[in-house]
Amino acid sequence: MRDLLMVGFLLVATYFTFRRPYVGVAAWIWIALIAPANWAWGFSQSFRLNLSIVLITFLSYLFVMKRKSLPMTAITVWVMLFGFWTLVSTTFNIRSNSMELQSDLEEFIKVVMLFFFMILIFRKRLHVDTLIWAIVLALSSYAAMEAVKFILSGGSYRIVGRAGRLEDRNDLAVAINMCMPFIIYLIHVTRHKWLRMGLWGLLMLNIVSIVGTYSRGGFIGLCVLGIAFWFKSNHKLALTLLVILALPVLYQNAPEDWKARQSSVTTAVDRDSSFIGRLWAWKISTMIALDNPVTGGGFRSVTDRSIWNYYAPRTPEFGPVYTSPIPPGLRPKAAHNIYFQVLGDHGFVGLFFFGMMLLTALRNTIKNAKLGKQYGVEWFHHLSNALTLSLVGYGITGLNVSLAYFDLLYAIVGTVAVMTMLRRSFLPVPDKESSKSEIRQLRSNTGLASEWR
Repeated sequence: MRDLLMVGFLLVATYFTFRRPYVGVAAWIWIALIAPANWAWGFSQSFRLNLSIVLITFLSYLFVMKRKSLPMTAITVWVMLFGFWTLVSTTFNIRSNSMELQSDLEEFIKVVMLFFFMILIFRKRLHVDTLIWAIVLALSSYAAMEAVKFILSGGSYRIVGRAGRLEDRNDLAVAINMCMPFIIYLIHVTRHKWLRMGLWGLLMLNIVSIVGTYSRGGFIGLCVLGIAFWFKSNHKLALTLLVILALPVLYQNAPEDWKARQSSVTTAVDRDSSFIGRLWAWKISTMIALDNPVTGGGFRSVTDRSIWNYYAPRTPEFGPVYTSPIPPGLRPKAAHNIYFQVLGDHGFVGLFFFGMMLLTALRNTIKNAKLGKQYGVEWFHHLSNALTLSLVGYGITGLNVSLAYFDLLYAIVGTVAVMTMLRRSFLPVPDKESSKSEIRQLRSNTGLASEWR
């Protein structure tokens, strides 16, 4: 039955993608996040769903899109530079088996392609909203389903990802944190009463799902999101009273294992083997970059056994924090930190490009939110706020995971780039990133005069 559903989905997605290319981009991110092939047990497991949708979207772009151009923004430039630098670092990698890098590079090229297809195809609010719904239906629906299991089990069930990039529970917790601001956006713009109530329930279950992952980093990210949401809220007093009343009750009824794990944060450096392993990986990633400051070691260089064993004896005294010696024969650890991950993989130059991409996206979405509020474009204002919260959540919880090449991040960055282009259509005068010809072209392409009301 699941295999038939997969075939049906592919047929429906193919039909609508040929008619409307933006549907293909939405299906693309949905497949990347939910990995539907891993839910089937029969013949459909051999389907290359993502590749199929990518090819169909490309053909639809060629034959359906009338005006083809690559809009250039500062975000686009930084994504291009970072993507190019991954090619350079792969060429000059120091891994013992460089053939393993090809699959990593191919996967990242697909992720960058998602970004470029977004800025090539998206021209309307409808396109952006379709993508947001696809993200929410992929991640938040799965998180809600797992949260129900967690509640029914009395807290004994531990939530983990299904497969792919989100198999690890810490990665899943970060992804849910990134997705929750979009649920809040949909609550703001949805007019149907029952649908809004369903979205509120989805939001509550997503909060429970983060608790159910037992992820310390995910819970810290949830707290950061809560604080950021409080600052942006118009009901600060009511929210403060709600938190004061609810937190003691919720903590008292939380599973003992969960409370013990969260309280272990204070002793992590000395007693937590998982955290100590991450310190080792951070130190080795830094030493790789210091020895190869321009190009780093290549994708996943810190997990290369020969590289790990070469730097392992130098880790105890390296850096400001002393760590115990790495046991001989220990399996190499992943970086578990987006910044150290990029630093070790692509050197200081790659980290600079990556950091500028994130900072530029954050700066643009903050500016978009202000302009949306100033000119009364409510959906634009709310979505820009959601993008800001999502990027902040990623930047903080990314200290705990290896998700520098995560599809959702580049979908978010692509959405910020698209929103930056769309804002030019309602500004009374061109902003410094646009020209008059670009504004006329956007307005003639999209008919946005009615979209902003």
